[in-house]
Amino acid sequence: MSILHVDLNSFYASCAVADSCGKYTTETPLIVCGDPQKRHGIVLAATYPVKRRGVRAGMPVWQALALCPKAITVAPEYGRYIEYSEAFMQIIRSYSPVTMRYGIDESYLDYAGCEHLFGAPEKAANLIRERVKRELSLTVSVGVGENMIMAKMGSDYKKPDAVTVVNAQNWERLMFPLPVENLMYVGRASAKRLHAMGVQTIGDLARQDQAALQALFGVNGRAMWERAHGRDDTRLTSEPEPQKSVSHSTTLARDAFGDAAVCAALLQQTEYAAYRLRRLGLRASLVGVSLRYADLRYESAQKRLPRATDVTDELYSALRPLALALHHGRAVRQVGVSLGRLTGEAEQLSMFEDARHMRMCALDGTTDALRNKYGFDVVRRMRTMGFTHTEKDDFTPFARHFN
Repeated sequence: MSILHVDLNSFYASCAVADSCGKYTTETPLIVCGDPQKRHGIVLAATYPVKRRGVRAGMPVWQALALCPKAITVAPEYGRYIEYSEAFMQIIRSYSPVTMRYGIDESYLDYAGCEHLFGAPEKAANLIRERVKRELSLTVSVGVGENMIMAKMGSDYKKPDAVTVVNAQNWERLMFPLPVENLMYVGRASAKRLHAMGVQTIGDLARQDQAALQALFGVNGRAMWERAHGRDDTRLTSEPEPQKSVSHSTTLARDAFGDAAVCAALLQQTEYAAYRLRRLGLRASLVGVSLRYADLRYESAQKRLPRATDVTDELYSALRPLALALHHGRAVRQVGVSLGRLTGEAEQLSMFEDARHMRMCALDGTTDALRNKYGFDVVRRMRTMGFTHTEKDDFTPFARHFN
């Protein structure tokens, strides 16, 4: 047993408490959220007294306040979250040479071979828990397991401020009674299909026929069955992972109804994402678009490109039909763009494509130079002039991206 998963509890809300100089405590009903006046009225995090009233991340603020009328709302402080995250990782790295950040508020560490320094894994987990509390005024839940899934499920098992050991001997007792959607990587769509099959718990999933699950869910069916049994042969590595995707999204200042308005917002987000892509020296061969409607329903679509590109117009030309196929005249609240399957390899063009491609590259190069010197909004395309957006709301500095 040598893998630890350390999870900062209610991270954004806990940072707000820690920075309040005693004004708030962990028992203060606190909600970190965007500004409802700018249509960012979504819960980002909440303290546990609010969570116990049924408030969850992603819930509209008005709904959260209906469940917990006495809750205090505070704005997010993204710069502080990064500072806290870096301080957290410095603590984690002092207990193992092999660590892997998993988002802004989580980390794995391979504790094998470190027992002579800090004692048994459970003891090290408690040392980390106590040190984070003492130095950062934050709490963590730590899972200690034989592999990554046992460690992750252990940190989720008891919160806040706890250490849970999960191994082959207690896996069934601890995990089998839990709802199947609590199993790592079982999303809402898979959980819905499993419920329809009568699979309600992790134990129910473990007792299913493996071949039948694979027939229904493909390779993910086999993976779900393995995880339900606590099996995971993923190797933890501290080598930095290559950038997997670049994304950008925004909540519109007012709902977009017509195709022209949606496409203007889409082009603006494509410009942001393509600009970031070029600064990284990468190109994308997978594009994705997401739309959130006025009723908060969400839809997305993606498409493989014949070749990787970082050219704004080429990316937008692929994204536009995807957005229009989703839109169908419905009121759109939020527009997002994702660029994936990234590569830094040299591109190859045919002689017929080269001239137009080079003109578009030159256009991007000129606008990039101006934006680097004077700021992004110094240049705008005519098609986006009528588009009004709120501040960007895709803060995901250490997000887990699609591949």
